[in-house]
Amino acid sequence: MLFRFCNLCYKDVGVSIVNLRKYGKRVSTKRFKKGKLEKETLIHDQINTKKPIIVCKRPVFNFYEGQSYSQYEKIPIASQGWHHPKSRGDYFFVYPEHKLKSDQTIVESTFENYDLHSSLYKKLQELGFIKQLEIQEHAIQKILDGQNTVLAAETGCGKTLAYLVPLIDQILNWKPLLQRPFNSPLGLIITPTRELAVQIGIEAKHLSKDLGISTKILTGGKTKKLVLRLPLNDVDLVVASFGVISKLSTIGLYKLNCVKHIVLDEADALFHETFEKKLKVFMNRLKIGNQQTIDENGIPKNTQLTLASATMPQRISEVLGDIVNVNSLVQIVSEKLHHVLVPQKFMRLGPSEKPYELLKYIKPKIKSKEPIIIFSNKNATCDWISMFLHECGINNVHLNGNMPLIIRQGKYKEFQTGKVNILSTTNIGSRGLDTFMVRHILNYEFPLDTSDYIHRCGRVGRVNSHKDCKVINFISNYLEIQIAQKIERAFRRGRPIPIFNIMMNNMKEDVEPLISSNDILQNDIIQNIDEENSIPY
Repeated sequence: MLFRFCNLCYKDVGVSIVNLRKYGKRVSTKRFKKGKLEKETLIHDQINTKKPIIVCKRPVFNFYEGQSYSQYEKIPIASQGWHHPKSRGDYFFVYPEHKLKSDQTIVESTFENYDLHSSLYKKLQELGFIKQLEIQEHAIQKILDGQNTVLAAETGCGKTLAYLVPLIDQILNWKPLLQRPFNSPLGLIITPTRELAVQIGIEAKHLSKDLGISTKILTGGKTKKLVLRLPLNDVDLVVASFGVISKLSTIGLYKLNCVKHIVLDEADALFHETFEKKLKVFMNRLKIGNQQTIDENGIPKNTQLTLASATMPQRISEVLGDIVNVNSLVQIVSEKLHHVLVPQKFMRLGPSEKPYELLKYIKPKIKSKEPIIIFSNKNATCDWISMFLHECGINNVHLNGNMPLIIRQGKYKEFQTGKVNILSTTNIGSRGLDTFMVRHILNYEFPLDTSDYIHRCGRVGRVNSHKDCKVINFISNYLEIQIAQKIERAFRRGRPIPIFNIMMNNMKEDVEPLISSNDILQNDIIQNIDEENSIPY
């Protein structure tokens, strides 16, 4: 027996037996852990052969293509512990998904497939539009057929041309058939912001040039002058910000009784509470049908409705339910809607660490002259970033809703032409600006509404833009961490970015609203822009 070989064991047999049992448990536990580790390593090596979707500072949270979670399984996320101060310095990357079938944006079909007006088809060829983009192939024929449509697709994918081509073709067909008074357009495009109205208006002018179509861009302001000196014009197509067209149609300067096709661009923004009441009153002036019907003379009896947005509008029923049959709206949704299209990095930082990380990221890009847009939620932060960078010897420009037009004019043009490669802005710069040259987006303050985040990300990764684009997100406060966690969970589920506002309509006063009223009803905004050189930025 064991106690015969050891005096110590002989004196205290019980303890020896306990010690032996403890030792045995340790050995078996080590063997179990070793076996489990070998098994996990084998699985990890097998997964590692696949493309990464999420790469974390802590590799245990990495997520690869082909991985999945069961419906009721708790999803491990890298940002789970980010509420703790010691999590500062943690990060994770999200890379574009590779499962999307329609990875090629350009399709083989051309504009010859449609029964377009011959002069319009020639103009498309002159401008270099030969092959269609994906959203255009799905949308153009439905709009030509007179159907009410919802175009929901990622920014920079060709949505504007998808509704401009059929709209201009319709105007070419209707114009000879209708005798109209002055300032009575056939087509109307409404936007939430001045910048977007100008951008779409210029595209419409290019496309309708030499076709005998008169296009007018209205961006608000100086209504009193218009009332005192009424400009009478033959107008076929009007592109306007909502504030100005609402005012001018109310006082009778522009008549809506001849409008046969209305487009609400960035419909998700126009459905915001800022516009809702006035938009309902405005839309009730139009006779919108379930589908456009044509009389014996070839003239439409009612108005066709097209909604376009980079995010699926969430409040269609609430806003338009009493105006149009919502079920008549044909939804044309891109497969890439709300999905990751460019690499994104989420960084957990403390507020005092953000200026250092900002400089650390920007300085290497200055030498290579790579354009960067820095987004903030507050006007004060936007101004501070610009002053901070100037103090550090970095040239930049900044834009926000509080800036007078006289200061705001020309600033974006400096950035667009490459004179300055850094732009500090608020949400006002996330919509309606042509940013094909931008390579980097840095969210210094993470947006509290995920639709704003999608629009900010949409400034890069556009058609014909650079392929090596990136989005960097600084995550510091409690609400930003909550949003980052929800977005990460969606990525790991293989789902698109969820649309929600973390503030639940109770936004604080120091957070800039989705659309600033100053951008629409600014008294100093130029009301008519007929030449490209007159762009007010």
